Amino acid sequence: MIPLAAPAGLILALGLWLVFGRHPQSLDDIAGLDARLAAARPVVAGRSMALDALAARALATPVFALTTGPGAVADIPVTLSGIALTRTRRAVLVSIGGKPADWLALGATRDGVTLMAVTGAGATVDTPTGFKTLSFSDNTAGGGPVSPAVK
Repeated sequence: MIPLAAPAGLILALGLWLVFGRHPQSLDDIAGLDARLAAARPVVAGRSMALDALAARALATPVFALTTGPGAVADIPVTLSGIALTRTRRAVLVSIGGKPADWLALGATRDGVTLMAVTGAGATVDTPTGFKTLSFSDNTAGGGPVSPAVK
């Protein structure tokens, strides 16, 4: 019985294909569907190369920064020099990477450092190696003396 199962299955499949397959008609149906699908596709007009370049850059950027080994991201020294808290503005005076101190508004990014939060005692910044809390008392995020407040 088992030796006859394979040939019987092939004969049954051939019979079903001949009865229900409609091979030539099926190819015409598929060609018609393909033509309707091509006509229904939206035309992308004015797509800029800048969008393609932006997508390529986003895909090439790593999600996590490599902090050890070859190709590691260097820690960016950030020094807090001043804080501005008003009703309309939250900003800090910071020195990034040893450059002269400049104001950085809440949410703004400069040289890979983004200001995430500002309080009366300090600030939180996002760097390529992670979040850092800056304060006047320790300046641990970049080491270096605190500059006197600018009036």
